Amino acid sequence: MKSLNTLVILTSVISTSVFAGAYVENREAYNLASDQMEFMLRVGYNSDMGAGIMLTNTYTLQRDDELKHGYNEIEGWYPLFKPTDKLTIQPGGLINDKSIGSGGAVYLDVNYKFTPWFNLTVRNRYNHNNYSSTDLNGELDNNDSYEIGNYWNFIITDKFSYTFEPHYFYNVNDFNSSNGT
Repeated sequence: MKSLNTLVILTSVISTSVFAGAYVENREAYNLASDQMEFMLRVGYNSDMGAGIMLTNTYTLQRDDELKHGYNEIEGWYPLFKPTDKLTIQPGGLINDKSIGSGGAVYLDVNYKFTPWFNLTVRNRYNHNNYSSTDLNGELDNNDSYEIGNYWNFIITDKFSYTFEPHYFYNVNDFNSSNGT
């Protein structure tokens, strides 16, 4: 348990800034709706013009003694439209797999750089599962969802950044998500 606490502290303090080039990123997140801690390891590459690709592996912790594999994911994005040096519109997509099946998502990001040290991204994303789950009516269906994400990005130094990342999910079919919708 002591080593797990050390890992949590290190991943919450250490962050890498992502500019052009290859990177390795670790992070942790606490999901309020599901009462789960998530640990993530990523490797990726960003090009000079803003396109990128990223590989992610996650683990979740719901109780002190329960560390489980979360999912694997590959994601890519491309800055499609940049009307000013502060505003970027960028589509992206991903595929993932986990123990119960695979899925994918497509999204559209709108990013605005307010200052050199702060920018905000709003993401509209559709998540699709390639497997069926039992819905509220007892029938098998895909538990797909719409997701609205906000990424409040703060650049502290050229080597350290912080992102505040609230998300809201709305289920497409007859399922309840952890936030009750």
